[in-house]
Amino acid sequence: MWTRGEDMGKYDALLASSLQGLGITFDGAQMVQLNAYIAELELWNPTYKLVGAQGDELITKHIIDSLSAVPTMLELLQTYGADAKIADLGSGAGLPGIPLAIALKDYNVTLVERMERRVGFLCNALATCRLTGRVSVLDKDLKEVDQTFDLITFRAFRPLYDILDLVKPILSDDGVVCAYKAQASSLAEELQKVESQCTCKWFHTEVPLEVPYLDAERMLCLLKKN
Repeated sequence: MWTRGEDMGKYDALLASSLQGLGITFDGAQMVQLNAYIAELELWNPTYKLVGAQGDELITKHIIDSLSAVPTMLELLQTYGADAKIADLGSGAGLPGIPLAIALKDYNVTLVERMERRVGFLCNALATCRLTGRVSVLDKDLKEVDQTFDLITFRAFRPLYDILDLVKPILSDDGVVCAYKAQASSLAEELQKVESQCTCKWFHTEVPLEVPYLDAERMLCLLKKN
């Protein structure tokens, strides 16, 4: 029934331990979807160079790192209701968008990606993971997007000061940007440039993220339009 099913489950122990560390519970169907996505990444990564990690490092640095924001996002999404719309900008290999879509199973997610080759991978991954319908791919550049979203996220994308003026018109009036960031010092520099270079003013909050088995500083920068 599931393609490449022989690969599914080889990371289950690491995934289960990591999810427990994050306080996240996946049902059987979600675990099947997550394993199917991991299998797609491993299959196509040698050809498309989607991520720079393999094996357990792939799981920790990319899958679990993407899922580390789920508790914060769930709390935020409760304020918008069941019809809340989520967008992952510059989705690339589907990170963080596809793991988030699997975890946030009651919400619609749009993966925004302009590179044709990666769009093809995303569409195939959604079909393989049985996410097509609730999760969609928008093959446009950020400046061409004309929809609005309540929660906008991105990871390993362009600096905040380079995109927030483009994000402003597609973020709902009370929406929130959830930007995955690493070192606090680098984020502070980005925020200073946001203050001096962006036409729109933003309120920001920093939420520390603890990623199991990852010895590195990670955080989520939450931004709302002033």
